Amino acid sequence: MNPVMAYTCLNLTTPCAVIGKSGTSLFNPAMQALLDSPLALELFRAQEQKVRESGQFFSVQNQWLFGPEQTLKSYLFDFYPQFDCVDDQSEEVEFECIGTVCHARPFAFGSTLECVDGEAPRPAMFEPDRRFTEKQRKIIFFALHGLTSKDIGQRMGISHRTVENRMQVIFDKIGANSTRKLAMYCRENGTDRYIPPSLLSLSSHVLSQGGVA
Repeated sequence: MNPVMAYTCLNLTTPCAVIGKSGTSLFNPAMQALLDSPLALELFRAQEQKVRESGQFFSVQNQWLFGPEQTLKSYLFDFYPQFDCVDDQSEEVEFECIGTVCHARPFAFGSTLECVDGEAPRPAMFEPDRRFTEKQRKIIFFALHGLTSKDIGQRMGISHRTVENRMQVIFDKIGANSTRKLAMYCRENGTDRYIPPSLLSLSSHVLSQGGVA
């Protein structure tokens, strides 16, 4: 394990890990906290081993149970294979993968409209606005994404009239009278990126794989 790389990893404030050829792992405090769950650690080990064995760069979006609270969140993991240095640089020489380096960060989401408007992708947030109930937060999430009362009702298993009544309660809480005003309220306090965890499911998507980036 490269001592300089290990030192750098340990002193980063963002999640980072260095894994040696034999699978020996060095996690900095941020990565330790992120993978403080059997499921998350198992997924990490499997993906890291794939990179070490293939010698290929691997970028993956993991929507998994992270941290000691086992909170379902979405993170981007970038795995970089590390190779042994040799004097012969000819194309015939096969470089040996001697380990990997991994960086993780909250996955940044962005819509096509935000791209047109020149806005940068932003990570989702999972800390709820305590002013609203869990059911109200779900309705707000769907409403902010343009779903009608009928569409929201179908997703939540309730009537569209129930949705409309709950929307009025939501409006009354913040002094709004339209979905547009609700969107402005959420944008101002940052909860426009909130995703109710109960709407998420475990998933893992490979975004990029191939030669070393």
